[in-house]
Amino acid sequence: MDHCVECNVCHQWYDVTMNSGYKNKCKKCYKKEWRKKNKEKLKQQSKEWKQNNKEKSKKSDKISQWKQKGLISENYDQIYQLWLDSTHCDKCGCDYNGTIKDMEHCHTTGRFRAIVCHKCNMNMLDKKKRTDNTSGHRNISYCKYYNKYKYSKTYYGKLLRKQFKTKVNCLCFKYIMLLRLKAGHFD
Repeated sequence: MDHCVECNVCHQWYDVTMNSGYKNKCKKCYKKEWRKKNKEKLKQQSKEWKQNNKEKSKKSDKISQWKQKGLISENYDQIYQLWLDSTHCDKCGCDYNGTIKDMEHCHTTGRFRAIVCHKCNMNMLDKKKRTDNTSGHRNISYCKYYNKYKYSKTYYGKLLRKQFKTKVNCLCFKYIMLLRLKAGHFD
């Protein structure tokens, strides 16, 4: 018999009767039935997994957020532990109760500086120098809607546009293109 009992579709490449575990059903119908039977069990397993990995996902989310903003470090775990243990601003000494805690870093090198309150972070020197979120780099802009950095430049009449998830990747691409230009690849 080549027909599934449930959906009555002919499965010539798969002999339904040979596999007695599926009870004359095709794989798709059998899996659908199995999911219906074990729906509550699967929900409970998913809930337990989320509870067990909640702290781990918070940490990875925070670190990926820092990487997107341009932080370059060899030991993100140590910075994350400092972030958790920090209770007062490193610059003004205020308590974080009413304010947001920010990770301060150099926007040109990506080096970690300190964990400060939002007010101190907005008053840092390299923030004042910048007119936009490109940190002084020409041909690089940040699109809030797509949450990506864009590089666009015209090379010998052709416009080159690329999008990057992190500022570091965008800067690397920019410098590679400059090296190619100096090497004469666009002649």
